[in-house]
Order: sequence, then C-alpha cells, then structure tokens
Amino acid sequence: STPLEEEPGMPLTVLEKRWLKSLLLDPRIKLFDPDITGLADVEPLFTPDMIVYYDRYSNGDDYENPDYIRHFQMILQALQEKRSVQISFESRLHRRQQVVLTPYYLEYSEKDDRFRLIAAGFRRRLIINLSSISACQYSDRDEIFPLKEAPKSAVTFELEDRRNALDRVLLHFSHLEKETKRLDDRRYRVTLKYDPQDETEMVIRILAFGPVIRVTEPERFIDLLRKRIIKQTQITKESQERLNGAAIG
Repeated sequence: STPLEEEPGMPLTVLEKRWLKSLLLDPRIKLFDPDITGLADVEPLFTPDMIVYYDRYSNGDDYENPDYIRHFQMILQALQEKRSVQISFESRLHRRQQVVLTPYYLEYSEKDDRFRLIAAGFRRRLIINLSSISACQYSDRDEIFPLKEAPKSAVTFELEDRRNALDRVLLHFSHLEKETKRLDDRRYRVTLKYDPQDETEMVIRILAFGPVIRVTEPERFIDLLRKRIIKQTQITKESQERLNGAAIG
C-alpha cells in the first residue's frame, strides 16, 4: 500500500458552508481578512441583524471604518511578527499622545463591543482602545519592550444562584483570574482580580447584576458602589423632574 503523506480532507456539507457564511458576515471577523473562497453563492443560516443584544452598549467600535481596519490589521501583524509600532491616540483624559510600543495581545469586550490593545512602552504597560488610535505605523526602532506584569486589585462578593446567575457571572468575567467557593446549595463566594485601570468598569458591571450579588470586600470598592448608586439615583430623579416639567408645560 502507498502511505499517505497528508490526511485526506472531507468536503464541507451545505450546512457547514451556511454556518461559515453566517460567521463571515460578522464585521469583527472581517478584521482578520479571512478566506471566503467558495462561499460567494452560499445562503447564510442567519444574518447579524437577526441577533438582539440586551446587555451590550450601543456605541461599540466602528468595524467598517477603513482606518480602524488598517490599524487593527497592522497591530495584529506586528503582534504576530514581534515588532514595535508607533501610534497616535487619545488617552482617557482626552490628551493626544504619540508613543512607540510593542503589542502583546488584543482583548475584546462583549459588553462594550470594543477591542483594546495591551502593549509595552518605555518603562510602562499600556491599555489602549483601538477606536482611540488615529495613526499607526511600523517603528524604525528594533527595540522590543518587555511587558510588565499588571498590578492587581481584587473584589469579593457573595452570589445567590438565581436564574443561572453563577453561569452568567462566570461567563461575563471569564477573562479575569478568579476564585469561586460554594457556601451552600444556592450561595457562592467569588473573588475577582482585575487591573486597577478597569475599576470604574468593574463597578458598573457588578451593579448590572443587581441583587443577586452582594459585595463583601474591600470596603473601598463598596464605597464606590454606594457613590455610583447615589449618582445614578440623582440622575434618574433629575430626568424625571424634567419630564414632569415638560408634561406640565
């Protein structure tokens, strides 16, 4: 018998092709420039407009923007080739910055519908939203900056497993280091470790789960939750007063 140098492949079924065509309609996948050979005339199983998201912000990244696509693909290539890039971006304080950095990985937030870059610059670690980048090019420098370990903060909360709350929490925070301990049939204690730069986002995300979560420590995080609730209550009250005033007028 003649030995096979390569394992023979089976042709894709119609169902598999329709599934792939559906995935390829997602604008996020197009960022990776996938090969769509042979799928031009295939009817997708579903289209993106058929999916309704109830827990996602509406101001996500613009995946159809040519500049965004170019920046994403250049950063991805630099990451794969272990090269540094020079980028211009707007910081969280709305300041324009230009830095040379080494990309290490890209993160995607399902809730925010955004990509962000984790990179190393000169003596610092950077987290940059892809949408804030206004210019990107390969660096002339050969220097590769080492990525420093991120400082970690932690929050601990007790969770009552109602309506699959445990599964939802673990999935929602799947990208974080965590420790989960069962307290009884329905209650669990969960400790999450996160980057301090993401603290405001952590407060918002934990509050989104409502009464199924009760934060127990640290006290500083509990105080942030209180302040956020007071602020949101005040905003809601003022909005209601404006609506009532408009109705009377």
